[in-house]
This record gives sequence, structure tokens and C-alpha cells, in this order.
Amino acid sequence: MDRQLSDVILSVEHVSKAFPGVKALDDVSLQVGRGVVHGIVGENGAGKSTLMKILSGVYTKDAGTVVFDGQTIEKTTPMESLRRGLSIIYQEFSLISSMTVGENIFLGRFREAGGMRGTHQKAKELLEQIGSSIHTGSYVSELSTSEKQMVEIAKALSFQSKLIIMDEPSSSLTEEELTKLGDIIRQMRSGGISILYISHKLDEIFEYCDVVTIMRDGHVIDTRPVRELDRREMVGMMVGRTIENEYPERPHFAGEPLMKVEHLTTNKLKDISFTLNRGEILGFVGLVGAGRTEIVRAIYGADKVKRKEIQIEGEAVKIMSPRDGKKCGIAFVPEDRKQQGLVLPFSVESNISMANLKKLKKGMFLSPDKERKMAEEKISELLIKTPSPASVIVNLSGGNQQKCIIGRWLETEPKILIMDEPTRGIDVGAKYEIYMLMKKAVEAGSSIILISSELPEVLNMSNRVLTIADGRITGEFDPEKVSAQEIMNRAIG
Repeated sequence: MDRQLSDVILSVEHVSKAFPGVKALDDVSLQVGRGVVHGIVGENGAGKSTLMKILSGVYTKDAGTVVFDGQTIEKTTPMESLRRGLSIIYQEFSLISSMTVGENIFLGRFREAGGMRGTHQKAKELLEQIGSSIHTGSYVSELSTSEKQMVEIAKALSFQSKLIIMDEPSSSLTEEELTKLGDIIRQMRSGGISILYISHKLDEIFEYCDVVTIMRDGHVIDTRPVRELDRREMVGMMVGRTIENEYPERPHFAGEPLMKVEHLTTNKLKDISFTLNRGEILGFVGLVGAGRTEIVRAIYGADKVKRKEIQIEGEAVKIMSPRDGKKCGIAFVPEDRKQQGLVLPFSVESNISMANLKKLKKGMFLSPDKERKMAEEKISELLIKTPSPASVIVNLSGGNQQKCIIGRWLETEPKILIMDEPTRGIDVGAKYEIYMLMKKAVEAGSSIILISSELPEVLNMSNRVLTIADGRITGEFDPEKVSAQEIMNRAIG
């Protein structure tokens, strides 16, 4: 691990950080070389984000030494880190939607950029440098996710960054956008810029990274050249146990039809009809914008429709709102857990119980004891890592937050469980635990509609797959009998 000092842009030695009830980092050490793409992997809660926030000045370390570009950093702020040449691009972008692209790139530095004319000219040059043709006068609110990422990269380059931290950069990108991101990463590396690349998608670690550091429970387990590792060994170090297969055995409990959807039509969807069988996992595959999420939101009553006919257990039902959907035995784990699934300032127990308030009534009031007991049972059953049921849910890792949402809906004993991107931004160990929860749900008689942008996930967990393109169902497949290429060809439309 030792390198010549001139070859090291960042040196972290014996860094520790504790929060109430948890030691997030414990004696962490690593070195990042100049012009190197250095991957960081580990389960949710391993300490990756805490380390990045210490490096970028969001948190202050409790102990240890950080040396960046030859300078020892004791205390810093995010702006001081940027001016030193250390930038971080978070999974949730830090852009101002009501301002233009150029204004976001040089926010707070308009004078040094040469006024508004200079700001837009320099912003254009930076975007062209990474192969982007985004108009600098466009408002950020008008941009796609990948375009916002280009703006974040241009902003980092505007500070003449020597090291850029990328936190889950591909979580919302299409395959084409991911290819472009890979080209930009290689371009920056050839220009001498170092990159710390944090991702749960191990394929990207093997594709882009030169070196990888594996973390677990606040410790560095190992740092190795990527070429010296295989996937199985990396997963074993991440989770502290061997996972022979990243997916459990496919559940086979499909029975008679449970729900029939006919002629579902909205401004986006065109005459959608399909059947969901009892005890089945039905996968939806399609490109971003194909209409997958719109289908399940319309079924659940979250979006307006022009027409829809739904039968559940042979009876016609009217679902005009999410409350109606819940009454019909439908549960919905949404795509964006932080914006749509959680109340972040609330406790773990409040987030678990909020769909089950009738069970908690004691006379006219809710029983705190019943709420605590419900939460404790779900925490134990779902292996949720939290200091206590009273802990604020925003402090939990992404995987544990997701398990709280799933636990909330499993408590309703749903007939139909809709899961939209249930493992987005979640590590391989937590993914497996969620797959096991899905398997147990169908074994107990529920049916699942699974939407995922990760094709292997849909193919390995589903009994049937429907392809969606341009608001239409374009095909139905048995995932055990067709290739991934056949399915994607139909999903492209």
C-alpha cells in the first residue's frame, strides 16, 4: 500500500468517527494515488459516506490524520475543500433548480468568473470539455438526471479539482448514459485527476476502477488492485460471509389469477391489460420513461386515469385513491424512498407503524406500547440495524430504511405488494435480505409486482416478465426460457 509521497494525492491514517449509539469509522486508513480511479465498496452502514463527508468537510473526524495534496487537514469546510481541489458529487445532487446551468456551476463566484457573460462562457467550455452540449442558460429544473450529473461534474472541474468523489453516480442512469459516464471517468483519469468511486454495482467497480477498498462495519477490510479480486471474493469481504448466489432460489407458488387489469389508459399509458396470479412475482422491464412506474401508480390510485377496469379475486373494484388501494389489499413500496416512502424527521417506530394505525388504537388514542412492540417485532424479523426503535430514521443506512418501508407494508398483510426499484442504492448483502423477504411474502400468499432497472434482478426473482415500451406492454416472457437480449430487444420497443 505504501507509495512514494509524490504519487499520493490523499492519505487517510487511523481516522475514527462516532455518533450516538454507533462507531461509524474505527481506525480507517487508505491512500489514493494521483490519476487513479479508486473504488470504495461495502454494505450500507459500512462507513463509506461518513468517510467521504469527513474528507469534504461536512463532518469533523474524532481522531486520525488526513493529508491532501501534501497538506495536513485538521478542520475544514465544504467550501475550503472545494478550493483545495477536493470535490464530492453526491447521489442526491446539490443543484438549485430555479437557477441556470451556468449560475449553478459558478455559484458564489460570478465576479471571479468575469460576470454573467464570463460565467456562461466558462461554463460552456467546461461542459464541452466533458462532451456535453447542455445550454448554460437552461434552468436546472428542465434537465434530466444524467444532464444534472454533467453539471455537477463541470462544477467540480471549475474548481480545478485534483480529486473528485463520486457517490453512487450511476443510480439513475440508463445504459447509454452510463457508457458516457465511463468515457468521462477515463478522460479525467488520463488528465491526472483522481476519482474516489463509491458504488454498490460491482460491475462498475471492475469496469472503471484501478484499486478498490472494501469496508465493513466502520473498518477497512482490504485495499487491493481490482485485477487481483473476483466478484465472489469481494462480496465475501463486504458482508463477512460467503454468498454462494446473489439471488435465492426462484419462488414457485403461482396459482389462480388474483388481479386482472384491463384497458388501463392515461395520457402516458395506452390500453394496458395483464393478469397477476396468486403467489407470483411479476417483473416489469423497460427503459427509463417507458411507463413502468406510471402503471403501478395508476393501479394504486396515486395518478389520474382516463380508463381502468380492475378485478381482485374475481370482484370488480374501484380504486380512486391510495386509500382505496390499501383497502383493496394493495401495498406500495415507492421508487424514491426518501421523497415518497419515509417521513425522515420521524422515528423508526413511527415510520413502521404509520400504515397500521388501526391496530394501535387504545380507546380514542394510539397506544405507544403497541407501536413500540410492532416496531420491535419488525426490527427483529427483518434484521433492521438501528440503535433503538426511537432512533430518527434519517440516520439509518439506505438498506435499513428500505427494510422499514417493507416492514410497514408487510404488517398490513397485503394481497398485492408493489415494489418499485426496491434495491436501488442498496448493498449486495441487504439486497439478498430483501430478496428473501420477497420470497417469504409470496410463500405466505401475497403476489408481487417488481419493477427494477437491474435486469438480472428481474430475471432471477420473477416468475413472469412483462416488457414495457412507450406506454404499452410489448411482450410477456418466462425468464427461465428466454435470454436477457430477447427481453431487452422487446423492452426497447
